[in-house]
Amino acid sequence: MTATLLALCLLAYLSGAIPWSVWLGRAFYGVDVRAVADGNPGATNAYRAGGWKLGAAVVLLDFFKAFVPVLIARWGVRLPGEQVFLVALLPTVGHAFSIFLRFRGGRALASMFGAWSGLTLYEVPLVMGGAAIVSTFALKNDAQRALAVPAAALAYVLVRGRPAWMVALAVAQIAVLAVKLVVHARAPRRPLPET
Repeated sequence: MTATLLALCLLAYLSGAIPWSVWLGRAFYGVDVRAVADGNPGATNAYRAGGWKLGAAVVLLDFFKAFVPVLIARWGVRLPGEQVFLVALLPTVGHAFSIFLRFRGGRALASMFGAWSGLTLYEVPLVMGGAAIVSTFALKNDAQRALAVPAAALAYVLVRGRPAWMVALAVAQIAVLAVKLVVHARAPRRPLPET
Protein backbone atom coordinates (compact mmCIF):
# COMPACT_ATOMS: atom_id res chain seq x y z
CA MET A 1 0.00 0.00 0.00
CA THR A 2 1.48 3.33 -1.04
CA ALA A 3 1.85 6.22 1.37
CA THR A 4 -0.69 8.24 -0.65
CA LEU A 5 -3.28 5.48 -0.51
CA LEU A 6 -2.66 4.89 3.19
CA ALA A 7 -3.03 8.61 3.96
CA LEU A 8 -6.25 8.86 1.92
CA CYS A 9 -7.69 5.73 3.58
CA LEU A 10 -6.94 7.15 7.02
CA LEU A 11 -8.44 10.51 6.02
CA ALA A 12 -11.52 8.80 4.57
CA TYR A 13 -12.19 6.71 7.69
CA LEU A 14 -11.52 9.50 10.22
CA SER A 15 -13.50 12.01 8.19
CA GLY A 16 -16.40 9.57 7.93
CA ALA A 17 -16.20 8.83 11.65
CA ILE A 18 -16.76 12.45 12.72
CA PRO A 19 -20.18 12.40 14.44
CA TRP A 20 -21.33 15.84 13.35
CA SER A 21 -24.89 15.24 14.58
CA VAL A 22 -23.71 14.41 18.10
CA TRP A 23 -21.08 17.13 18.33
CA LEU A 24 -23.14 19.95 16.82
CA GLY A 25 -26.29 18.91 18.67
CA ARG A 26 -24.45 19.02 21.95
CA ALA A 27 -22.46 22.21 21.23
CA PHE A 28 -25.23 24.39 19.81
CA TYR A 29 -28.48 22.89 21.09
CA GLY A 30 -27.52 21.11 24.31
CA VAL A 31 -29.06 17.86 23.06
CA ASP A 32 -27.77 14.41 22.28
CA VAL A 33 -29.42 13.29 19.05
CA ARG A 34 -28.97 9.66 20.13
CA ALA A 35 -31.65 10.25 22.78
CA VAL A 36 -34.24 11.04 20.10
CA ALA A 37 -36.55 8.61 18.29
CA ASP A 38 -34.58 5.52 17.20
CA GLY A 39 -31.28 6.69 18.73
CA ASN A 40 -29.49 6.87 15.38
CA PRO A 41 -26.74 9.52 15.35
CA GLY A 42 -27.63 10.91 11.95
CA ALA A 43 -29.23 13.82 10.16
CA THR A 44 -32.85 12.74 10.70
CA ASN A 45 -32.49 12.69 14.46
CA ALA A 46 -30.47 15.91 14.29
CA TYR A 47 -33.48 17.47 12.60
CA ARG A 48 -35.81 16.01 15.22
CA ALA A 49 -33.62 17.19 18.09
CA GLY A 50 -32.60 20.63 16.86
CA GLY A 51 -34.79 21.59 13.93
CA TRP A 52 -34.06 22.21 10.29
CA LYS A 53 -30.87 24.23 10.82
CA LEU A 54 -29.14 21.42 12.69
CA GLY A 55 -30.55 18.80 10.32
CA ALA A 56 -29.38 20.69 7.22
CA ALA A 57 -25.92 21.32 8.68
CA VAL A 58 -25.50 17.64 9.52
CA VAL A 59 -26.65 16.49 6.07
CA LEU A 60 -24.14 18.80 4.38
CA LEU A 61 -21.26 17.91 6.69
CA ASP A 62 -22.00 14.17 6.44
CA PHE A 63 -22.10 14.50 2.66
CA PHE A 64 -18.83 16.41 2.42
CA LYS A 65 -16.95 14.18 4.86
CA ALA A 66 -17.20 11.45 2.21
CA PHE A 67 -17.18 13.62 -0.89
CA VAL A 68 -13.85 15.35 -0.23
CA PRO A 69 -11.61 12.29 0.30
CA VAL A 70 -13.20 10.45 -2.64
CA LEU A 71 -12.89 13.47 -4.90
CA ILE A 72 -9.21 13.77 -4.01
CA ALA A 73 -8.59 10.05 -4.63
CA ARG A 74 -10.54 9.84 -7.89
CA TRP A 75 -9.90 13.17 -9.57
CA GLY A 76 -7.02 14.73 -7.64
CA VAL A 77 -4.34 12.06 -7.34
CA ARG A 78 -6.17 9.74 -9.78
CA LEU A 79 -5.72 6.48 -7.93
CA PRO A 80 -6.59 3.26 -9.78
CA GLY A 81 -10.20 2.13 -9.37
CA GLU A 82 -9.44 -0.69 -6.95
CA GLN A 83 -7.72 1.80 -4.65
CA VAL A 84 -10.48 4.37 -5.04
CA PHE A 85 -12.85 1.60 -3.90
CA LEU A 86 -11.14 1.57 -0.48
CA VAL A 87 -11.21 5.34 -0.13
CA ALA A 88 -14.88 5.44 -1.19
CA LEU A 89 -15.95 2.71 1.24
CA LEU A 90 -14.15 3.99 4.33
CA PRO A 91 -16.33 7.09 5.00
CA THR A 92 -19.36 4.77 5.12
CA VAL A 93 -17.53 2.42 7.48
CA GLY A 94 -16.34 5.38 9.54
CA HIS A 95 -19.83 6.80 9.91
CA ALA A 96 -21.37 3.43 10.72
CA PHE A 97 -18.60 2.37 13.11
CA SER A 98 -17.21 5.63 14.44
CA ILE A 99 -14.08 5.52 16.54
CA PHE A 100 -15.42 8.66 18.24
CA LEU A 101 -18.60 6.86 19.35
CA ARG A 102 -17.02 3.58 20.53
CA PHE A 103 -17.60 2.06 17.08
CA ARG A 104 -21.28 2.87 17.11
CA GLY A 105 -22.67 5.15 14.50
CA GLY A 106 -25.39 5.88 12.02
CA ARG A 107 -26.60 4.44 8.76
CA ALA A 108 -24.29 6.58 6.64
CA LEU A 109 -26.76 7.39 3.88
CA ALA A 110 -25.54 10.99 3.48
CA SER A 111 -21.97 9.68 3.41
CA MET A 112 -22.93 7.21 0.68
CA PHE A 113 -24.33 10.09 -1.36
CA GLY A 114 -21.07 11.98 -0.78
CA ALA A 115 -18.91 9.04 -1.84
CA TRP A 116 -20.89 8.45 -5.03
CA SER A 117 -20.84 12.18 -5.81
CA GLY A 118 -17.07 12.13 -5.49
CA LEU A 119 -16.96 9.20 -7.90
CA THR A 120 -19.56 10.12 -10.51
CA LEU A 121 -20.44 13.72 -9.64
CA TYR A 122 -24.25 13.78 -10.16
CA GLU A 123 -24.94 10.53 -12.03
CA VAL A 124 -25.37 7.88 -9.31
CA PRO A 125 -26.56 10.33 -6.62
CA LEU A 126 -29.51 11.31 -8.86
CA VAL A 127 -30.54 7.66 -9.02
CA MET A 128 -30.10 7.29 -5.26
CA GLY A 129 -32.11 10.45 -4.63
CA GLY A 130 -34.91 9.19 -6.85
CA ALA A 131 -34.91 5.90 -4.95
CA ALA A 132 -35.05 7.79 -1.65
CA ILE A 133 -38.08 9.79 -2.79
CA VAL A 134 -39.95 6.80 -4.23
CA SER A 135 -39.20 4.59 -1.23
CA THR A 136 -40.42 7.28 1.17
CA PHE A 137 -43.87 7.02 -0.37
CA ALA A 138 -43.87 3.36 -1.42
CA LEU A 139 -42.34 1.62 1.61
CA LYS A 140 -43.56 1.77 5.19
CA ASN A 141 -40.59 0.01 6.76
CA ASP A 142 -37.71 2.36 7.66
CA ALA A 143 -35.06 -0.34 7.09
CA GLN A 144 -36.42 -1.10 3.63
CA ARG A 145 -36.44 2.61 2.75
CA ALA A 146 -32.81 2.91 3.86
CA LEU A 147 -31.72 -0.18 1.91
CA ALA A 148 -33.48 1.05 -1.23
CA VAL A 149 -30.95 3.88 -1.63
CA PRO A 150 -27.72 1.85 -2.00
CA ALA A 151 -29.69 -0.91 -3.78
CA ALA A 152 -30.60 1.64 -6.45
CA ALA A 153 -26.92 2.53 -6.81
CA LEU A 154 -26.08 -1.16 -7.23
CA ALA A 155 -28.79 -1.69 -9.85
CA TYR A 156 -27.66 1.39 -11.75
CA VAL A 157 -23.96 0.49 -11.89
CA LEU A 158 -24.85 -3.06 -12.96
CA VAL A 159 -27.20 -1.89 -15.73
CA ARG A 160 -24.74 0.73 -16.95
CA GLY A 161 -21.86 -1.75 -17.00
CA ARG A 162 -19.65 0.20 -14.62
CA PRO A 163 -16.34 -1.30 -13.44
CA ALA A 164 -16.36 -4.23 -11.03
CA TRP A 165 -14.93 -2.10 -8.22
CA MET A 166 -17.97 0.19 -8.39
CA VAL A 167 -20.27 -2.82 -8.19
CA ALA A 168 -18.23 -4.07 -5.22
CA LEU A 169 -18.56 -0.65 -3.56
CA ALA A 170 -22.35 -0.69 -3.86
CA VAL A 171 -22.48 -4.25 -2.49
CA ALA A 172 -20.16 -3.34 0.40
CA GLN A 173 -22.25 -0.28 1.27
CA ILE A 174 -25.40 -2.42 1.31
CA ALA A 175 -23.60 -4.89 3.59
CA VAL A 176 -22.50 -2.15 6.01
CA LEU A 177 -26.02 -0.75 6.13
CA ALA A 178 -27.55 -4.20 6.60
CA VAL A 179 -25.20 -4.91 9.51
CA LYS A 180 -26.12 -1.56 11.08
CA LEU A 181 -29.84 -2.26 10.71
CA VAL A 182 -29.55 -5.74 12.24
CA VAL A 183 -27.38 -4.57 15.13
CA HIS A 184 -29.68 -1.62 15.79
CA ALA A 185 -32.79 -3.81 15.73
CA ARG A 186 -31.31 -6.30 18.20
CA ALA A 187 -29.63 -3.84 20.56
CA PRO A 188 -31.50 -2.75 23.65
CA ARG A 189 -31.52 0.97 24.29
CA ARG A 190 -28.58 1.68 26.59
CA PRO A 191 -27.47 4.72 28.49
CA LEU A 192 -25.51 7.05 26.24
CA PRO A 193 -21.72 6.82 26.48
CA GLU A 194 -19.62 9.89 27.11
CA THR A 195 -17.91 11.23 23.97
